[in-house]
Amino acid sequence: MNNIRTIVVDDEPAARSRVLRLLATDPEIQVVSECRNGFEALEAIRQGPLDLMFLDVQMPQLSGFDVIEKLPPGHVPFVIFITAHDRYALKAFNVQAVDYLLKPYDDDRFFSSLARAKDFISMKENKRLTDRMLDLLHGHLNSRKEFTQEYVIKEKGREYRVAVKDLLWISTEGNYLELQTEARRYLLRMTMNMIETELDPTVFVRIHRSYMVNMAHVRNTRYSGNNEFTFTLSNGKHLLSGRNYKEQIANLLTEREQ
Repeated sequence: MNNIRTIVVDDEPAARSRVLRLLATDPEIQVVSECRNGFEALEAIRQGPLDLMFLDVQMPQLSGFDVIEKLPPGHVPFVIFITAHDRYALKAFNVQAVDYLLKPYDDDRFFSSLARAKDFISMKENKRLTDRMLDLLHGHLNSRKEFTQEYVIKEKGREYRVAVKDLLWISTEGNYLELQTEARRYLLRMTMNMIETELDPTVFVRIHRSYMVNMAHVRNTRYSGNNEFTFTLSNGKHLLSGRNYKEQIANLLTEREQ
């Protein structure tokens, strides 16, 4: 297992020190940040990918649960909540916490919780490796497949050849698809599901039931809250993703960051 990138978040210095002291005995743990409040935790998480977070529940201004809620899908590390109050236990597990340490806890209870977290991280790494191997296989198969490079559009007696690489996005328009380029739009009689099989999936990504984007023309992507992402195209157009596509978009963005 690689080093487990970890942060410790607690507004009490003594509580942080104890967690840090116990973590220092495990050579697999790499503590990348010690945070005094939820705002520092959010900043630490934005600095890079994390594997594990020890998180106090009750903190001023921003609670541990508030921190989790402000993180976009795909950017939430495994969490061990630490608190002096057991009334938060059910809520902690509802946000898929690995464990819930109730103060005061002894060393054995701490290391039991850490071992549980390491098991989860190991399973995630194994799944990531499997997914990566499947992606490579899929990419190999796709590389052997010839994707459509051009569509011929007939409009008012004229014939237009539209290069796929020039498409910014594709959207549904009644019984047609709207192909949008920098210059203009074209209507193609085809379903979204059909054109999805004809285009390179590493370039054209379905972000909504009604449209897909050409990632070569995406200039910015940001999490907009409510399980939605905003894609900004090269012409300044903003497209909001569908909530049902949150996981695959989060995975896509994670892959592109690696």
